[in-house]
Amino acid sequence: MRKFLKSFFSVAVTLYFSATMFYCFVAGAPAGGNGKVIYLVSAAGLAVLMPGFTCGCLYYIRYLRKKLDEQGK
Repeated sequence: MRKFLKSFFSVAVTLYFSATMFYCFVAGAPAGGNGKVIYLVSAAGLAVLMPGFTCGCLYYIRYLRKKLDEQGK
């Protein structure tokens, strides 16, 4: 149950930051045309990749710490 809550909290925080970043990026979007579509797609990609990369790094650090602890025992 504890592992589920950790995972759920990580996903919820990641999604929240992704949505917040996307909203902030879209607030400065161009008025219209082809540039707007490119801007929105780029903003969506960055808004998903940045928090996802950070979350992945944190999980990898935990994984390495766990491996080091197992080797030390």
